Amino acid sequence: MLGGMNSRTPAAPWELPLNRRIFVSRTLNLNAIRAVGFDMDYTLVLYDENKLENLAFEGAVDFLVRERGYPETLRELKFSSDRVVRGLVADKSLGNLVKINRFGYVKAALHGDHFYSRDDVRRIYANQIVTFLDPRYEMAHTLFSLSTCSLYCQLVKLYEGKASFEELYRHVDEAIGHAHRQGFLKSRIMARPQDFVLLDPDYATTLRMLRSFGKRLVLVTNSEWEFTQAMMSYSYDRYLPKGQTWRDLFELVVVSAAKPQFFTERPRFYEVIPESGHLKNLRGALSAGSIYQGGNAAEVESFLGLNRGQILYVGDHVYSDVLLSKKSSKWRTMLVITELESELAAAGRAQPVLAKVRELMVQKEELELRLSYHRRVQADPSFRGHEGPPQEMDESSLKSEISKLDTQLAPLIREYESQFHPYWGELLWSGNDKSHLSMVIERYACTHTSKVSNLLGYSPAHYFRPPTKSYL
Repeated sequence: MLGGMNSRTPAAPWELPLNRRIFVSRTLNLNAIRAVGFDMDYTLVLYDENKLENLAFEGAVDFLVRERGYPETLRELKFSSDRVVRGLVADKSLGNLVKINRFGYVKAALHGDHFYSRDDVRRIYANQIVTFLDPRYEMAHTLFSLSTCSLYCQLVKLYEGKASFEELYRHVDEAIGHAHRQGFLKSRIMARPQDFVLLDPDYATTLRMLRSFGKRLVLVTNSEWEFTQAMMSYSYDRYLPKGQTWRDLFELVVVSAAKPQFFTERPRFYEVIPESGHLKNLRGALSAGSIYQGGNAAEVESFLGLNRGQILYVGDHVYSDVLLSKKSSKWRTMLVITELESELAAAGRAQPVLAKVRELMVQKEELELRLSYHRRVQADPSFRGHEGPPQEMDESSLKSEISKLDTQLAPLIREYESQFHPYWGELLWSGNDKSHLSMVIERYACTHTSKVSNLLGYSPAHYFRPPTKSYL
């Protein structure tokens, strides 16, 4: 065993706890994967979500005050993570944050700091289907979107009736983008990485394991070289053998990749001079061990000499890392959903209650079937000869038994729901249906998991298969 590889003893996949598993939407044979590409932020480098988003929030507020004429009192606003989650949709026309199911129907909505009742949601969004072809809607794809959602809600409350909701969203989006792009955020993280970056030795172990099985590793990040070098060095070098750095793990490093254009277009590569960060024109083909800026997925494939099905890309951005890498480049995909860790822990705690709910629902559905049959016979007595459920009770008795079950179910359902987000519920569910986020994951992510190091629980030759189909 390689030195440092035993920071966590891999378990057999069937013994892994829920929050250490890799979930499968589409068959993925790791043995056929020859190269693995990784995003950096929230994928290979972990951050304290609340601290990082609070910093982005502060930077955005500072921009709005200095550059967009908002009052100094705006600085009193604080980032709040308790009302925002990944996968929400901003309705820029009505100033709402909404959660939609896989069919595009709105199931919950927040306006400012007010959560609408279910009746209000039905009234406001009656017969409306959310589609992202409509510029009215914008989805919160990643954890980086949380500060955007939090600031937008607070501005909606402050400026309702004084500014259009579309204008407020444009200002927030511009301000958050400025905080990320113009160095406000990254300069502070680089100055004190210990305040923002979460260290985990298993990440270095995971990359070394993949390399030991002959996987070629590629880093493709939208972050610029200076920030990438600082974050990767801080997160990995301490866990590598003496004399090695994080760069020794990767055959190719691409910074400022401008995803999703990296997957959809053919911009040129520039070579980065590591010592200075300066750029020079790339003459000839890509070479192993070098640092590049920009570029495109097609030339990476050519450099690796692999077909699209032999490359797995791992990232946290639903749109840039998974949806477009799958649709445009046809690379295999793994989505990292950090929040899945706590979500699965909650699901584990709620399992005994869910088992009771399911048991009672079986009884209720049987009674409802009997009631339906009884009414069918009442409407057409000739139907009595058809095979149906046993009818020991009359309609009144059936209704009474169903009502008793409802009385038992109501507190159990409340107890189950209390384990998850108090306003938005389960991350991948919207009521009794799958959420839009869940639908996108199933459609475009071959696999998904809560953290990259969960690969340690599986062999690099593992054959991932989706759940067996069943009509039961």
